[in-house]
Amino acid sequence: MRSPISILPPALAAVLLTAACDVELATTTAELTGDPVVDCPIVDASAIAGHEATFYRCAEDTLACGRDGYLIGYGARYAERFYRSTRPWMSAAGKRWIDATLVCLQDTLRDRIDADSSCADVRTLAFDSHPTCYVDGGFCRLPWSDWLAVLATVDGREWLSQDARRQLTATARACLLGVAP
Repeated sequence: MRSPISILPPALAAVLLTAACDVELATTTAELTGDPVVDCPIVDASAIAGHEATFYRCAEDTLACGRDGYLIGYGARYAERFYRSTRPWMSAAGKRWIDATLVCLQDTLRDRIDADSSCADVRTLAFDSHPTCYVDGGFCRLPWSDWLAVLATVDGREWLSQDARRQLTATARACLLGVAP
């Protein structure tokens, strides 16, 4: 089934998507494709405040994975928590890491999914991107205090999931052994 937004002129689609996702057009750089998920905006690292989870909420509007799905139950929840609660306590390098990682995670996921993606695929593809975004953002070079703040931000029950253990293992291997995630 064709998305209603795909039949709109690109300029009108941009206005509607921007309004729906509550973010200024100037903060996005992606060109419109006609796919409502791929066209969801990614906020620039310099304009994150108040828009930490814009992409996740916009993609959720199309994919409807629910409050326990990755987009809202993990992506949006942790983007907002890391930016609003953890970031103020981080070193300057840690703050830069959070900003870069929030953008990387959303940008990478947007590149890997579209309006036809299943919620299960979204979760798998998202978690698969975490270690690379963490490491490329400079996680391995952060002070231990920032590492501890990151670990403390994630709910204890999350550490029991196979996805969390997989991303933790890949990130640790990259940081401690120099193995690419």
